[in-house]
Amino acid sequence: MYKTIFVLLAFITSLCFHTPGYAQADNLSLSTLMGSNKILILGESYGQDESVNFFSEKVTQYIADGQCLNVGLEIASDQQEVLDSAMVGEVSISDIQIDTVIDHDSYREMLVSFSESIKQGKCLSIYAINPPSSIPMSKDAWMEQEVVKISGERPVAILVGNKHAVKDFKTTGDGSRNLLAQRIRLRSFGVTSILQHWKPGGFCITKTVRLYDTETDKKARIYVKESIGEISAAMPEKVSMVSDGVLVWGCERITVAEVDTTSGNVADRKLLLEMSKYEVVERDQEVLDKIKWGIKHDYPVVGMIPAEAREAMGEPDEIEKAGRVNQWIYRCSDEDGFDYNCYILKFLDGSLVKFDDLE
Repeated sequence: MYKTIFVLLAFITSLCFHTPGYAQADNLSLSTLMGSNKILILGESYGQDESVNFFSEKVTQYIADGQCLNVGLEIASDQQEVLDSAMVGEVSISDIQIDTVIDHDSYREMLVSFSESIKQGKCLSIYAINPPSSIPMSKDAWMEQEVVKISGERPVAILVGNKHAVKDFKTTGDGSRNLLAQRIRLRSFGVTSILQHWKPGGFCITKTVRLYDTETDKKARIYVKESIGEISAAMPEKVSMVSDGVLVWGCERITVAEVDTTSGNVADRKLLLEMSKYEVVERDQEVLDKIKWGIKHDYPVVGMIPAEAREAMGEPDEIEKAGRVNQWIYRCSDEDGFDYNCYILKFLDGSLVKFDDLE
């Protein structure tokens, strides 16, 4: 029985580390996100498959019944002619030059999807709104003028990095540092800003997504701050001034039926990215790759040594020692400012053998 349980847990967790799939968000539509405004600026964290898959699907759904839409993307404006040709099938999608920070397979697949819709006669236009490298102009200022050009009778949906979707943050001087959504808003265009945030440990098969309204959801402030990073230091007191909402992506938790080998009782528990609770994991190449991922994404991975855990998570708030076991405790603050234990890491003989994600 003991061996069977270990195999079951190891198998389930191995699934968690496959290429992430797109989470369903059928209750969210482009119209829902846009609200009463005609311009939607959707922020993203570059390279996340879910972001472009979500955006592509919502655009496709929006134009399916004959509605028209202009889409703006972070592609250099000097690529517009190539982009137009690619959208109607005259040249390959691969001919479009895209900045390596933004470019990835799912982004290209999104362009293929848009091209197919256009060739089917759908009312969709795609615009490149990023500044060409030869233009000595700030990115947000250039994108502002491009978005104004494509704004008119048709609604507009823009996909840009999270920072550019911030509606308001404290700046000094002449406003040259203003961000895209902030600039559009100051022009008195009706604009809706939605940011995106990925919870730690998002490397799994199926991700779920939830929209937090910044007017009504207390946790929205936490996720907005995390999504915009360093510029959150200049956030206004009212988080709804920063954005109208934030899409939060996280791993789907898996319920496991587990048999207690000592008592025979069956209990349900939640398992999230945990390889085994029974023995120290052998640090083979697969585990080392997962550890590298954990360090990059600030998340614990079973098999880490203390130095790697510190690199990923920082110094723990508290360390408890009991024989061969060390327990590291990390504390977080909730939306009301109260501290709570959000991560608990257990080391046996200097190797991470178990952790609890309570966030």
